[in-house]
Amino acid sequence: MKTIVRAWSKYLNSGDNAAEARLFSLPAVMIQGPTEFRLRTRAQVAAWHALLPCSGRIVSITVQGRYATAVFRLGNRKTSKCDAPGTLAAAQFTIVRGKIAIWEQVPPPSAAPAA
Repeated sequence: MKTIVRAWSKYLNSGDNAAEARLFSLPAVMIQGPTEFRLRTRAQVAAWHALLPCSGRIVSITVQGRYATAVFRLGNRKTSKCDAPGTLAAAQFTIVRGKIAIWEQVPPPSAAPAA
């Protein structure tokens, strides 16, 4: 599971949205705050990722069951300036049969353990 999260982060940081999309099962669910997106095609998943303004260096990954929660230190992407560089952000990945089924932005812990 950590391998999948690391691959997602690598593709996000390099701007390879199509490769990110291949890590997801379809339909894929993306949740940010109160908003939930149900994406039905790889092109939609890639387009959604293209809109993320920040890259992220992994600070930690914890795994519990089919959930992997990653904490990232935010930075600029090649295609956009990050709106909060240097801050921590977190995402929970629900992984089913080797694919990301749900990506959810979650609050980062106050102190993240090492990766």
